[in-house]
Amino acid sequence: MSRRAAITAVFFVDGALFATWASRIPALSDQVHAGAGLLGLCLLAPAAAAVVSMPLVGRVLPGRSSSVFCRAAVAGLMAAILLPALAQSVPALAASLLVVGVANSTLDLVMNAQGVSIERGMNRPILSSLHAAFSFGGFAGAGLGALAAALAVAPLAHFAVAAALFGLPGLVATLRLPREEHDADAQAPGLRWTRLPVRLALLGVACFFSLLAEGGASDWSAKLVRDDLAGTAAVGAVAYAVFSIGMGTGRLLADRLWARWGAAGLLRRSGALAALGFAVGLSTGSAPGAIAGFAALGVGLAGVVPTLFRAGADQPGVSTGPALAVVSALGYLGFLAGPPIIGGIAQLTSLHLACGVLVLAGLVVLLLAPLAGAPARRSAAPAQIGHDVMAGGSVGADCS
Repeated sequence: MSRRAAITAVFFVDGALFATWASRIPALSDQVHAGAGLLGLCLLAPAAAAVVSMPLVGRVLPGRSSSVFCRAAVAGLMAAILLPALAQSVPALAASLLVVGVANSTLDLVMNAQGVSIERGMNRPILSSLHAAFSFGGFAGAGLGALAAALAVAPLAHFAVAAALFGLPGLVATLRLPREEHDADAQAPGLRWTRLPVRLALLGVACFFSLLAEGGASDWSAKLVRDDLAGTAAVGAVAYAVFSIGMGTGRLLADRLWARWGAAGLLRRSGALAALGFAVGLSTGSAPGAIAGFAALGVGLAGVVPTLFRAGADQPGVSTGPALAVVSALGYLGFLAGPPIIGGIAQLTSLHLACGVLVLAGLVVLLLAPLAGAPARRSAAPAQIGHDVMAGGSVGADCS
């Protein structure tokens, strides 16, 4: 197994394990007797974990092996996803999701550092295709969740099977990752959150809103369809599965589109599609319309995060690990703090109206798109990489 194939497998496993518990949020909510407001507060817990753990990992990562971090994070996430299924109260659920947040955010950071390193070595855009593996993993995890919900399988049994089915191959894949990371800017000055470069901070803001939309889709799609639009639990789980497959399919194309349109052009089109497509689907007031809207949202957001991560990692004068930690931490904050925001709005109005926040997120990505087109530090120009891609074959199919 090549290094790229190994890290692709890790991305897939991360998506599958995350979707495992996300697809059963309605069951977990019923288990602890939490309404929309209390559930939203529970979903805020992992955000605090991500904001704290990502900068810490980013500080120690430069010049060190990320494979060790990656292996530990996969094992930790396998164990962590069992904890929400054991929770019998709202505080216990919040505490369990705090642990999930630490494991998942650590894995997100180190696997993206590996992906950026591989992309630079190959001189071709591949980061979106790696994120496609995450999305297809989410589809697999949500699909298993839909089946478990339809069969009324208890969350604990479901999560244990998923941890073994997805996690064990992920651990094997990490054994094929190199033990050493070589970052040309490993000795670059560290970052202080009180003195972030403006462009890097705003890239993080764009990532915040993009992942807010992803987090909203993962945490509220099933509940929206089941409770507000008269769908069944199984149909609710399908909503997130459709969102994941839409995102995964879009990410298979996003590397080539980045090479053709450039970073800013890709983000403008992505934000517009996400906002318009989801707004139309949500306005139908029906389960099929909402599911179609989640599909459009997934396709629209497909290339956003990889593009922002690439732009952040190319920030001049900053080591890759800390730079990725800034963009990732702000993005992860959106991913995990966004759902509680939606939950709070839902408590005051309705979940249907609260999901309009996802439309706003797409518009913010559209407005901040020009920032990603600023001069980069290490990446080749889009036109040159596009030439390399066309000369070298399909990015998505090349795992050697």
